Amino acid sequence: ARTTRGMLPHFSQEKIDNTRDGVNPLIYPNNDWYDMLFKDFSMSQNVNANLRGGSKKIDYFLNASFYNEDGMLKNTGMANFKTNEVMQKYVFQSNIAANVTNTTRLALKMTTQLMTRKGTSAISNNLFTYTMTCNPVDYAAVYPGQAGDDHVRYGNAIAWDGAAVQTNPFAVLNSGYCSKFWGNVLATLTLDQDLDFITPGLKLSGLASFKSYTYSNTWNRLTPYYYSLTDYYLRPDGEMEYVVSSIGPNGTNYLTPGVSNSGNRIFSFQATVDYKKMFKKHDVVATLVYHQKEETNSVPSASQNAILPYRQQGIAGRLTYGYDGKYLIEGNFGYNGSENFYTNHRWGFFPSVAAGWVLSKEPFYGPNLRKVLSLLKFRASYGLVGNDSLPVRFPYLTSVIMSSSDNEFGGYYGKESFARISGIQVTTWGNEDATWEISRKLNLGLEIGLFDNLTLIMDAFNENRTGIFMLRRSIPAHSGYQESTPYANIGAVLNRGVDISLEYNKAFSKDFVVSAQGTFTYAHNEVTAKNEPNYEYDYLKLVGKPINSIYGYVSTGLFASDEEVAASPKQSFGAAVLAGDIKYADLNGDNIIDGNDKTSIGYPTIPEITYGFGVSVQYKKFDAAIFFQGVSNVSILMSNHHPFLTNIYSGYNMTQWVADDHWTEVNRNVNAAYPRLSSTWNMNNTQTSTFWVKDGSYMRLKNLELGFTIKSFRVYLAGSNLLTFSPFKYWDPEPGSGNGLSYPLQRIVKLGLQFNFN
Repeated sequence: ARTTRGMLPHFSQEKIDNTRDGVNPLIYPNNDWYDMLFKDFSMSQNVNANLRGGSKKIDYFLNASFYNEDGMLKNTGMANFKTNEVMQKYVFQSNIAANVTNTTRLALKMTTQLMTRKGTSAISNNLFTYTMTCNPVDYAAVYPGQAGDDHVRYGNAIAWDGAAVQTNPFAVLNSGYCSKFWGNVLATLTLDQDLDFITPGLKLSGLASFKSYTYSNTWNRLTPYYYSLTDYYLRPDGEMEYVVSSIGPNGTNYLTPGVSNSGNRIFSFQATVDYKKMFKKHDVVATLVYHQKEETNSVPSASQNAILPYRQQGIAGRLTYGYDGKYLIEGNFGYNGSENFYTNHRWGFFPSVAAGWVLSKEPFYGPNLRKVLSLLKFRASYGLVGNDSLPVRFPYLTSVIMSSSDNEFGGYYGKESFARISGIQVTTWGNEDATWEISRKLNLGLEIGLFDNLTLIMDAFNENRTGIFMLRRSIPAHSGYQESTPYANIGAVLNRGVDISLEYNKAFSKDFVVSAQGTFTYAHNEVTAKNEPNYEYDYLKLVGKPINSIYGYVSTGLFASDEEVAASPKQSFGAAVLAGDIKYADLNGDNIIDGNDKTSIGYPTIPEITYGFGVSVQYKKFDAAIFFQGVSNVSILMSNHHPFLTNIYSGYNMTQWVADDHWTEVNRNVNAAYPRLSSTWNMNNTQTSTFWVKDGSYMRLKNLELGFTIKSFRVYLAGSNLLTFSPFKYWDPEPGSGNGLSYPLQRIVKLGLQFNFN
């Protein structure tokens, strides 16, 4: 190891022993990792211009936009490259349509999106996590350089678990740079042919589109030189000497390149025949569509499944009849084919029917009532929908590893000495009966109009999804299937709920216009069929519970004393349970807390209720708009947030809320937000339980905009994610479960200028 002596600024011996506030950052560091890596704010620019015009035969639309975002990372100056991320996006759009003949119209639409991102090769989300979790006082971020150095001396220390080094976020930020590129090109050619010369109302149209997506990433990285403070002392002349030694892997002062790339291309074709006819009070519309689609990976893996393209094909039809604008009936069908199934299950037929009644158009619906209740409409629909996107591609094929090194599939041979041989392992059992997952959807709707400016739309839906393709879980381990138990169409889920939207538009005068809108959705699902093990207790079953349910233990608080621990059921999670640990309910009454005491806890991790509401006002030259959004009936499972360590690594930081409210010998608060602290991984306190399940509902001020218009110019000030209201206070509730250490949602403020000219 390389050992170096250096000089520290003069300070007294009394200050040397004061470790609380840190006298010298080399000996008593107190790193604010976040402040070292992240800026308080960044600037972005967005410019958009479009032009439209044409003549009787040709019309066009051109659009170009540029977006530049300066990232939140700092350029530290510790490397000969910039560490801050800068993202630039270019969008070009060109639409041109021409009347080739009096009955033929041809159109070409082309859109290109290009995006580049340059900066540190480290992942921003990981950097944010490091700044929150890495120990701020174990080592200095950087030690002073010495004469002859050709590298930066980053601080580090041996981890508590014995690992060679810890994570130095500042070193990670400066360890390399990368350049990423994304490209999306979409071209669509459409042809519309009027066939009135055959019969009035008949029309033929065709569409062909091609989409190409590409991604590439090139990077250059180095291995940082890490040093650890091994000694320091005060010389007789009052100066401080220190000693640092190299630690961890050998560093490099050169950059090593690397690349990665991906992409796909999609070709689709569609042909449509439409017929529309109105005679007297009758209105008939008929449509027949043929479609096909092929998607190919541009950079596939060596797997046969990845090399082969994804293909779909089918026809669909619709027939609609309306009488006098009051009675509506519609029939639909889809006959779809997928290459994902075996020959005799490749095609699926999915019909549907819908009906509507506009009661407000009936003769008995009086004019006085119509002035108040301007619209009253009832509708209903029922139909089938198929899904071929299964967790396994080509599920009818059996996948085999001919030379598996897994001990359970190999063997030994020999008399006196034994030699290892590989065996054959089935990784996926083929199921030739695999077929479409089918959803049966019922929808009942009501539309109400009041005073010609308020519209209320309500829908109640019921979806019964059957034939869900999943692994069989009831097959015992001794059957020999190991981890490759067969798949089958054996699952079912029932989903039901309501959708409500409300819209209000009112022009009180030509200078004063108000518009308001609101939406509300409630969707609750539950598993109605699943191949589960034969559980002894019903509360262990997933059947009857929502998808994305949290399964864990029911917490009854914290143990107040060791005597309470001794008098309670045994909690079998490793080390001895002590006062201040989490206490769990014994659901089956066997006086032991184990896997048989788990059950569904809290709401699902996906919201059952989503809503939004807002209002916009225009008064003379001024305009304003505000919009709120929120969710409810959702739980957050707190995990991987424990101080000092994870179940793999140690030496981590502590969050403020844990420091402020945890159980201690002095403060034996059984309702503390965190149980007793531990320098080792506490298996009892890290179990999934109601102790860590919190209410994840929130309401956010999503958008606010103020504008002022002078002739063709409009200047505006807008903001996003400005305020959040939630009972959950540990981190932003929108990212959901985990530890809240992912890259946070940003608050954005924009100042803009719009100019319109004719």
